Amino acid sequence: MEFKEMKEFDTFTEMLSRCYPMMELNSAEDKEEAVKHHERMSEYETVSHIGAYDNGKLKSGYIHYMFPMNVYGQTLPSTGIGTLAVDLPYKKQGLAREMVTYAIEKSRQEGFPLIQLYPFRPDFYRKMGFGFGPQLNVFRFSPLQVPSFSEAPEVVPLGKEDVEEIKRCYHDWAEDTHGACDKQDYEFRHISKDHTHTIGCRVDGKLRGYVVYEMKHLHDFTHELKVLDWFANTNASFQAFMNFLHQQKDQVSTIVFPTFDDDFAFMLNDPRHDAKRLIHRIYHQTHERGTGLMYRIIDVPLFMEYIRDHSFRSQTNVAVNFDVTDSLLKKKEIFAYQFKNGRPERHESPLSHGVTLALSIDDLSSLLIGAVSLEKLLTYNRAEASGNEEELKKAVQLFSSPEKPTSWTFF
Repeated sequence: MEFKEMKEFDTFTEMLSRCYPMMELNSAEDKEEAVKHHERMSEYETVSHIGAYDNGKLKSGYIHYMFPMNVYGQTLPSTGIGTLAVDLPYKKQGLAREMVTYAIEKSRQEGFPLIQLYPFRPDFYRKMGFGFGPQLNVFRFSPLQVPSFSEAPEVVPLGKEDVEEIKRCYHDWAEDTHGACDKQDYEFRHISKDHTHTIGCRVDGKLRGYVVYEMKHLHDFTHELKVLDWFANTNASFQAFMNFLHQQKDQVSTIVFPTFDDDFAFMLNDPRHDAKRLIHRIYHQTHERGTGLMYRIIDVPLFMEYIRDHSFRSQTNVAVNFDVTDSLLKKKEIFAYQFKNGRPERHESPLSHGVTLALSIDDLSSLLIGAVSLEKLLTYNRAEASGNEEELKKAVQLFSSPEKPTSWTFF
């Protein structure tokens, strides 16, 4: 099998139409537009289409992305696997595994410490060393459930002419947000789509946040407002957007609102889901919750070097030997770190006075990115600890209050 960059996209597009009917690449016009889209994407230095060829025949492929990522305030280079497809006649031959392995090795050789993806099956990719990332909450509520803020500034409509300002606003948000990835120009194309609308909030002449949404007609004068993207860099801009949602009460029956904020229900006057269901005894459903983005650290020492100035917990000094199993690449390694005031310092040899944590690369990735605490991994038997009991208590403290990543980059 030969892996190489695609030069034409007709065959890949035909493959996608078979593998992903949800893309609705049914007509010749649909496929032609998809080919043009891949051609436009390939012009970016950060995007490449990789195919697996057997005697010149394309059997599978994926899109390889590169983007800077905010990890605990440090800019870390990362890669992403997107639109991975194996043509139907060649499924169950290990091609997906081969492509993922290729993407990992390619990224490692090019000096990237982390790779990420959105899984079509989380269990499949977890077996290949990808750990779960943040969980997304999707609330469904009426505008009347949203409080109004009398002192909030007004919102204004935004359009194509405001895209550069919108980009700057997003970058301001990403610079302050752990887990955020730098968006490329093509990720703002939905701003100018016919079916989407964008509003923003300016404070002292500067755009402090924006919301992209679409309206769906349900029946008669009943509509659904679905939020697609939203970023609020100040409390005032957040309150302005909530006011906007509240004011749609005369025309909108349901607002669909995605958020990584686990406490969002506290803001609503009535947090109940619009289905108004009881889910357990007298507990009311407030939202849906789902898993998506997954991370895989592909070079642990390099990843830790990038975040060496980050303190997982101040005033915590502990020695940790990470005994890591990577079943995909069939290897086992020990990475020794002395954490001083929560900051990692690498040691070449295991630390005899420290605690040893045995876990797989997927769970280590989730732990170090802040998606899960060490206490939970130990409770769920996803990690095993041995060694000094006092050091173990300190290690649990070290990873006890993880800063969870937030990412609105889709690929």
